[in-house]
Amino acid sequence: MIVFRKAEPADAPMLSRLRRQVWGETYRGIYPDEVIDGYDFSLHEEISLKKILDPDIEMFVIADGDAPVGYFSFIHGDRVHVMQLYLLRSHRGLGAGKTAIGIVRAYCKEHGVARFTINCNEHNLPARGFYEHMGGKLTVVDGGHINRQEDQVTYLYRVC
Repeated sequence: MIVFRKAEPADAPMLSRLRRQVWGETYRGIYPDEVIDGYDFSLHEEISLKKILDPDIEMFVIADGDAPVGYFSFIHGDRVHVMQLYLLRSHRGLGAGKTAIGIVRAYCKEHGVARFTINCNEHNLPARGFYEHMGGKLTVVDGGHINRQEDQVTYLYRVC
């Protein structure tokens, strides 16, 4: 059973390891190999901890029972922006991404926010298809960089 829970400071090391696993499954061939192979676990643990402790960021762990299979975060304030939505390949297409987007929509409705955004890599076609299927409208394309890791797109969601 897929469950969502708020991330806690003790989750930071696990989130760093999970991020590296998702990067290997998702971005090999998009990101330079040295970025994935040279992944800095300590740095990403620190980044995760800062996000968990930031009062303007909501971060959730996605688990299959007790086993972490993904996570997502969004920043709120004058705007709402999904910062990351990572799921292991084995758990894609099972409704967790849809639930994550639903959590963000519910947050926006509760706080009177009319829209939110999410970015992803321009070359991550499965993610782009998912974001479009969930109602996101492509609003920005920043592509053509020498390093394909820098090529990003932005989707806008209107909350009714």
